[in-house]
Amino acid sequence: TGRALQATAMNRQAAALMGIDTERMYMLAYSLGIACVGVAGTLLTNFFIIFPEVGIMFVLFALVAVTIGGFGSIHGALIGGLIIGLIESVGGFVGIPALKQVLVFAVFVIVVVLRPRGLFGWAD
Repeated sequence: TGRALQATAMNRQAAALMGIDTERMYMLAYSLGIACVGVAGTLLTNFFIIFPEVGIMFVLFALVAVTIGGFGSIHGALIGGLIIGLIESVGGFVGIPALKQVLVFAVFVIVVVLRPRGLFGWAD
């Protein structure tokens, strides 16, 4: 199923020609994504008051992680997330804790200026 999902993501028409039910793969991918979001939302209710804008910072940091890691690179996004976590952890101890988000966005701006495709992104 994993290879079928990957094949469908890479080229839907070729996957269909190979006999993969692409509609089923899309349904499976969306279902897995929705399940992960549901579990994450349930776990976050223990730490945050629920209101419509609660997830904006999470989405912003996810976008920053993907941009730092490089678009098109799953490993890059993972490393980008680890870099953000490291900056936030170390920034809270070393400097002023309120400035740790400023450090994250400073690294984001530096990466975008020096490597517009991200650390592990590739050119189209």
